[in-house]
Amino acid sequence: MAWKIWVGTILNFFLLGPGYLLFTPRKVLGAFLTIGALLATWVEQVPLKALADQTPFNVMFVAFFSLALGCAIDGHQEIKKALASA
Repeated sequence: MAWKIWVGTILNFFLLGPGYLLFTPRKVLGAFLTIGALLATWVEQVPLKALADQTPFNVMFVAFFSLALGCAIDGHQEIKKALASA
């Protein structure tokens, strides 16, 4: 059962939501986070490639890294709770 906690944590870090979808009752949150993460990744990568100044990219990278870390930590705690009560 511990493997589920870490799989969900890693998924939440990289995709911001699948850990919620797979291992917690918070399916709506997981779906919206996953969709938002995919769209935000597209926005982060596609239009900024043409910019000479990479400062906006650096700021967005830090912002999305912070979101990913927060989702990974929260997802880890939520999955632990959900599996303990199951």
